[in-house]
Amino acid sequence: MGGRDRWKIENEGFNVQKNGGYELEHPYTSNEPAAKIFYFLLQIAHMIIQLIYKGSLLRAASIQVTSMKMLAFLLLEAWRNAFITENNLELIKMKKIQIRFDTS
Repeated sequence: MGGRDRWKIENEGFNVQKNGGYELEHPYTSNEPAAKIFYFLLQIAHMIIQLIYKGSLLRAASIQVTSMKMLAFLLLEAWRNAFITENNLELIKMKKIQIRFDTS
């Protein structure tokens, strides 16, 4: 039974990456190492989006997200406008956070 559940989860993840705007099938390059790097970065992006979308960070910030595209735009803007000094980074490291997942 566990194998089937894992298979279902993996297929859902690949389906999202293929059809959910991640452009998994787009032939960005014929260079094999570059294709592997692209896929690795795509996996990281998908993981971050899942953590934010299914976690409690958006509810804590009172941000209403209506689509994954909007979430990606908000993340891009946050990174573009972020200014982190060494002192701020130390404070961030010391702060304890907890992310709760929505299991519904």
